[in-house]
Amino acid sequence: MTTMDTRPVEEIRFGGARVFAADLFGPAEVDQVRAAVDAAPAELWHHGRRTPGVGGMATIGEPLYRSRGRLDHYAECARAESRLLYRHFRLVHERVATFFEQRYGLPVVYADELAVPGFHVFGFDAPGEYAGGGWHVDALETQAPSLIARAADITAVVTFTVPFELPDGGSGLDLEAGVPGAPPGHYGGGEPVTVPYRTGTMVFTESELWHRIAASHCLTPGQRRVTYQGHGVCLDGRWIFFW
Repeated sequence: MTTMDTRPVEEIRFGGARVFAADLFGPAEVDQVRAAVDAAPAELWHHGRRTPGVGGMATIGEPLYRSRGRLDHYAECARAESRLLYRHFRLVHERVATFFEQRYGLPVVYADELAVPGFHVFGFDAPGEYAGGGWHVDALETQAPSLIARAADITAVVTFTVPFELPDGGSGLDLEAGVPGAPPGHYGGGEPVTVPYRTGTMVFTESELWHRIAASHCLTPGQRRVTYQGHGVCLDGRWIFFW
């Protein structure tokens, strides 16, 4: 894959796999995005489960993984929300898209039936250690009907996360490399690595990797983990970004 970026990129190698990190937002911009999260229009919020005294989770925008069983709903949300979501967080979308356009030398575009990248917002009511999600690969390009129909034409994938708020004890991303010689569709089992999150620093991968959200460590009550999340597929000489 040809790369053309001029911004420094940290490459972390583990067990034959790679994950990357790039500083994209300064402290003042991080504060600006956090304020935009707090001011996000109510119609963009999708609330998940909440456990009193423990915490809860919400998304800004409707991600595909939460609507696998109701793809019509996902497409409806994308059409209704994507323009507003893009305008409200224009700084984030444009900074991330520009980075990848410079890195790969191809334009970034969006599709009407695919939601533009959005945010995870996790709240933690009390001090403690909060486990992340389960181990998985995203492979969202195999779940959206418009992309499934063009699967043979997809030449590359990328996934990315930008943390904008972290609990005071930290959080990150756990990954495992694959086992050499493993059959197709079998992930993980190889060398593990944990990439600590830093606010304003994007973590991204250029292949489907076995991963999970690392534990969040909260030293004081009322902490949050706020991350911008997205995926991209390279198709017809351009990148389509979505989540």
